[in-house]
Amino acid sequence: MTELQLPAGLTEARRTPLFGAASLPEPLAVSHRTTVWAELRVQSGSVQYYDLDGSEPRNERLDAGDIATIAPGVEHHVEPSTDAEFYIQFFGAPEPAPTPNIAAIGSHRGSGPWPHRGRDLDTPEEIFEMVTRQYADVVQDDLLQPYFNFGPGFIDWQAHIGAVADYWCHVLLYAPTYEIDAIEVHRHLHDRDPFTPELFDRWVEIFRDTVDSGWSGPSATSAKKRATGMAWAMAHRFLGKGVWKPEERRS
Repeated sequence: MTELQLPAGLTEARRTPLFGAASLPEPLAVSHRTTVWAELRVQSGSVQYYDLDGSEPRNERLDAGDIATIAPGVEHHVEPSTDAEFYIQFFGAPEPAPTPNIAAIGSHRGSGPWPHRGRDLDTPEEIFEMVTRQYADVVQDDLLQPYFNFGPGFIDWQAHIGAVADYWCHVLLYAPTYEIDAIEVHRHLHDRDPFTPELFDRWVEIFRDTVDSGWSGPSATSAKKRATGMAWAMAHRFLGKGVWKPEERRS
C-alpha cells in the first residue's frame, strides 16, 4: 500500500489540544471525516487508526513519534490506548497575507476606538475582522488574559484566530462542517484554571461590545445570540446546571 502524503504547498493551520483515551471529544470518538488535510501525531502510548473508506483503506498502529496523514472526506476512526497522548494538526493553503499581530493592534482594551464597518457581519472578511478585534480585547483583559498566557509560543495566534473565524463562518454563513467541538476544546483550560461565572460574564460582554462597535444587521444580532448560547452551554457543562446564566436568562 502506498503511503499517503500531504499535497505540496500546504501550511500548518489550527491544531487540537493533546487528547487521550479519557479526554477524546465525542465527535472524534466515533467515525468521522475532516474537510481539510490533517495529520494525527502521537506523542506517547499508541493509537490504532482505521480508514473506513477511500481507495486504499488503512488499519495501522501508531506509536510515539508516528504520524498518520488524513485525507479530507475519508471516513476514519481512532482507538487510543489508555496511556496515549496525541493531537491533530490541520493544514490549509498558504495565506495571501499574514494575520495581523494581535499585540500590535492596541495597547489597551477597546483601543482605537474601533471604527464601525457600516455593514452586517455577513462575509468571511468581516468575521475575520470581528474575531481579530475580539481577541485584541480578550488578551488584554485582567480576567481573560491569563487563559492565553501559559508561556512563550503557547498560542499560534495566526492559527488560533483563523480557527475561531472558521467556526463563526460555519455558524453564520453555513460554511462546511466545523470538525471540532467548540466547547470541549476548552476543557484543558478549565482543568488548568477552573472557569468562574465572572469569567463568562466578561467574555459575553466583550463579544457583544465587539460586535456592536463594528456591525449591525441580522447576522450581527445572530452572532451575539449564538455566542451567548454557546457560553451558557459551556458553563452548564463545566460549572454545572444553573451555576451561570446570561443576563437575558436571569429573572
